Amino acid sequence: MNARQVRRAPGVASGGTPAARFRVAVTRDEPSDGDLSRALRDAGLEPVLCPAVVTLPPRDAAPLARASRALESFDWLIAASARAVAALMSARAGEPLPAALRAAGVGAATATALERAGARAILTALEPGAAALELRLREADVWPGRRVLLPRAEEGRPDIALALRELGARVDEVVAYRTVARPAADIAREWQAARADAAIVASPSAAEALVRALGARALEDLAVVAIGRTTAGRLETLGVLCDVSPDAGFVPAAACVREALLRLETRAARGHGAGGSR
Repeated sequence: MNARQVRRAPGVASGGTPAARFRVAVTRDEPSDGDLSRALRDAGLEPVLCPAVVTLPPRDAAPLARASRALESFDWLIAASARAVAALMSARAGEPLPAALRAAGVGAATATALERAGARAILTALEPGAAALELRLREADVWPGRRVLLPRAEEGRPDIALALRELGARVDEVVAYRTVARPAADIAREWQAARADAAIVASPSAAEALVRALGARALEDLAVVAIGRTTAGRLETLGVLCDVSPDAGFVPAAACVREALLRLETRAARGHGAGGSR
């Protein structure tokens, strides 16, 4: 990343205080009052919506609908994202999860979504990421014969499902949603208008769509933060250096963006380059 003077909204203070309203491009698909945007505002940052992807219903909604009506027949609900939980609850018309259903989630945001849905004693990993949750799940139950529902994105990874099947569980994977790249011209137009100081990227699909539309060089002067190591790895293979927020929660991610921006501003003020990994 090349050092430069970071832009701020007019009339706000510099010096690293929460009043320094750095503009942060939110590349996930969410409304202006979405969870990530709220977390950024709480961190003293100004979110600017610039979605690289859109979230769509599954091509065939019937499997999710059937699973939502049969939750009492499952022993476990395991979710990799808050969106998967939201899609499942929408299919249930908001009816709370069965009290006896055990639940596990990847990351703080997913755990919060499960809690809002009525889940109790939610299992999460001590370390961030699906691999860490998989390790905790191995010791969480005697798996042969257990019925597990795993709602996921169409493009989601099958690692947890494969691991539990190897342990003898009966895992039903259902597509809860799919993520589709927006047209490159739309991304580029909104990016130009955003005049962002930073970008936060929450998924590999968003990373791919963003770089395809803008090119890696368009991001080299910004503070770029990836949510999760998988997304960070995808950005780096696309030629974009980034900070990584290993926790999938939006509050830690917002704090990571703020730290990256303040570090960039400090380097710019000192006149030093900021090459290399951040």
